Amino acid sequence: MDPSRHNFAETLRRLPLFTDLAESELAVIAEGMTRQSYDRGAVIFAEGDVCQELMVVEQGAVKILKSSLDGRCQLISIERRGSSLAEVAVFDGGRYPASAEAAIPITVLRMSADSFLKTCLQNPEMAQKVFKVLGHRLRHLVGLVEQLSFSTVRSRLVPYLVRLAEERGVRTVKGIEFQLAENNEELAARLGTVRELVSRSLGRLHGEGLIQMKKRSVNIPNISVLREESAR
Repeated sequence: MDPSRHNFAETLRRLPLFTDLAESELAVIAEGMTRQSYDRGAVIFAEGDVCQELMVVEQGAVKILKSSLDGRCQLISIERRGSSLAEVAVFDGGRYPASAEAAIPITVLRMSADSFLKTCLQNPEMAQKVFKVLGHRLRHLVGLVEQLSFSTVRSRLVPYLVRLAEERGVRTVKGIEFQLAENNEELAARLGTVRELVSRSLGRLHGEGLIQMKKRSVNIPNISVLREESAR
């Protein structure tokens, strides 16, 4: 086997989707794969384009975005190493239902849709894993629809800030501090709203003393108060 193809097989072996395949099956898939790198912000595929291949994130992170006619974007998910992309379009032979954008510099492995479908038909265990992935994403989308339909921007923003504080925060004498990596436009895409409403909500939280902001640095004086609000 070509050394680069052997490297593909080694990568595939570490990905959950392909762990049940035999060495010979991995070798066949690797023969038909290519690798491509993208810089941060690059579009990997665009909503509405015809899907011709399955992609697997080898390194980095990919933002899946849904756009509206007025130009607004909703962040559907962030896919990381080992995640497959575009399974729905591969299975129904249709167009990409959303766009994929590199959140940071990334590398993806690409294989034709026909090859992937053939592999699934020949390997029921692999097909079952794909169905689990699709089921998980459907549950996520149902939750997202519920959140966007029945909650306010503030009620979506507060739990997100609490989560960031718990995951990234550093406790100081003033409270819990963390850096907000996303700008307000990116936050709006995540929360399913517009930048102006995110800015207004952050301003109100700051005015009420629930958070303190300096540029993109956030301090939460009393995390318990925000937790109580996010639980309402």
